[in-house]
Amino acid sequence: MKTEKQEYGKLQWFFFVIFIPVVFTLILVVIILSVAGFNVLGTAKSTITSIPAIESLLNKDEENPDEIAQEVKKQEEQEEKKKLEKTIEEQETMISALENDVELKEKEVQKLTQEISSLEKQLEELANAEEESQSRDIAKLYDNMSSKKAAEIIPNLTQDDALLILSSLDDKQVADILSKMSVDDAVKYTNLLSSNSQ
Repeated sequence: MKTEKQEYGKLQWFFFVIFIPVVFTLILVVIILSVAGFNVLGTAKSTITSIPAIESLLNKDEENPDEIAQEVKKQEEQEEKKKLEKTIEEQETMISALENDVELKEKEVQKLTQEISSLEKQLEELANAEEESQSRDIAKLYDNMSSKKAAEIIPNLTQDDALLILSSLDDKQVADILSKMSVDDAVKYTNLLSSNSQ
């Protein structure tokens, strides 16, 4: 136990008698020299760097932060580049999908346009067939009617209807009907028939 106390006492003695007074003296000297205008840190650094082994260590330490910073910057740039490339790739995929959608829509529009034009033609044909059927029916009606009675009815119809009826009848019947009309009406419908036939 005595040896442990003595060792502890020696350690205390070393700190209180040697280490703490030396550190205190060094700090005091540095402060006094700094106040006096002497660059203590710069001189210490130049003195230490003049030792070859320490100089190589310091130079290595000085270069490393810049190299590490540059390396970190390169890695960040590469990661950013990869992110941008991935984003571009995703956007190109989206654009391609949208272009495909547009193509499909355009084909649908063309198909619907063709169907519409086909239906319009069918409607037109039906309307023409119905019109022809009506004009045939009317022509039959006036064909069976006496020319005197037709001459009385036709001037009371609209011009288009009268022209439709007269153009659907044969020439002999038209001549008969016109001969039974008043002179003014006969001239009027003759002019209409001649301009319609041109």
